[in-house]
Amino acid sequence: MSDNNSIFEPAIDKKVELTYDSLPNSSFEDVNLSGATFNNVNLRAASFDDVNMDESKFNNVSMKESSFSDMYMVNSRFLGVNLSNTRFGCSIMNNVEFKNPDLKNSQFVHCDLTNVEINDCKIDGLKINGVDIQKLLEQHEKENQSV
Repeated sequence: MSDNNSIFEPAIDKKVELTYDSLPNSSFEDVNLSGATFNNVNLRAASFDDVNMDESKFNNVSMKESSFSDMYMVNSRFLGVNLSNTRFGCSIMNNVEFKNPDLKNSQFVHCDLTNVEINDCKIDGLKINGVDIQKLLEQHEKENQSV
């Protein structure tokens, strides 16, 4: 710190290890945790605002009743993820991969689906703007068989 104005001077290459500590209701502001590892951590009801999580990995994580808004998730992958009752709003999700998800009863509203590919998917009851896609595809197949 310098003079009475108390300017924050971050430590260079400082490494902190917390094990078996309890820090409920803590606040972290203007902290660089790049490259940090979190194992067996309880972040229930935590709030993340203006956070850079580029290249982060989430494995065996529970995010029940979480809210995701104003997200920039380009080149992200959701593999073996349960997204039940999850809401994504005002998010940029270009070049995102969903592999083996269960998206039953999902809604996509005001989405840009330009160049989206749907392959080898169960589509019973899938509707786009009220049109039953399975029936549309069946009609398309009948028309192509008679040609």
